[in-house]
Amino acid sequence: MTDAQMMTLALAVIIPLSMLIYSNSRITEAKETLRAEMIALRMEIKAGFEKLSGEIRDVRSDLKVHELEHHHK
Repeated sequence: MTDAQMMTLALAVIIPLSMLIYSNSRITEAKETLRAEMIALRMEIKAGFEKLSGEIRDVRSDLKVHELEHHHK
């Protein structure tokens, strides 16, 4: 095998492998970004539900006070 053939063979192996490694690193990076965004979104949703639960408790409490003051229950 000549030097030119060896170089061509080496490039034929090295270039696709390096592109595969690069692609995998980009996929890993995208997965990590999506995972972080999902965690942040879960925290936002949880905070929203906690706020809503607090508001519901406040309305129930206000309703109970109203019933006691005006309807003697």
